[in-house]
Amino acid sequence: MRTVLILAGMMFALAAEPQEIYRWVDKDGVVHYADQPGAADAEQVQIARGNEYEATPVESGDVTRYRQPPTSLPYDSLTITQPTPDQMFFGADASVTVSADLGGTLQSDHTLVFFLDGNRVPTENGGSAQLSNLERGSHVLRATVLDENGADLISSQQITFHVQQPSINSPQSPQAPKPPKPAPKPKPAS
Repeated sequence: MRTVLILAGMMFALAAEPQEIYRWVDKDGVVHYADQPGAADAEQVQIARGNEYEATPVESGDVTRYRQPPTSLPYDSLTITQPTPDQMFFGADASVTVSADLGGTLQSDHTLVFFLDGNRVPTENGGSAQLSNLERGSHVLRATVLDENGADLISSQQITFHVQQPSINSPQSPQAPKPPKPAPKPKPAS
């Protein structure tokens, strides 16, 4: 356990500091990369960091402009408020109301949509939906705000909810009608 913690700490320390990487080709034509130059003709390689944005030039007449990184979104958060995670619904005719809370005002050219088991669900005004005729089992739900081109702007954490349907062996509630008890058999006369 101690070794694992030490290795994890070393990995975090290495990830935090920029590393020098060298590239060279040996006499057999094999390309090598290392943190130390392994040959006299080794050249230092610049590696772009994954979270850095590099502006790209945009030609416009005789002026070169740079495309700016995407601006911040007008939404702080998106959370599904109904149903709650792992909520249970009972019955073949169970109706599930789906709604979400958006941190910010939905812009006119953006759309709040829900995806049930990966399929888009038609939404009503106000960003809610009514689900019915759901199959028995677990279902995954996610909310997303789409821009005018249909691209995702912000998505909620997906939640799972469950639908149970009644059966003869497992009725949905204690109030469900129970099958009648057989009438007692008359005792034989002795």
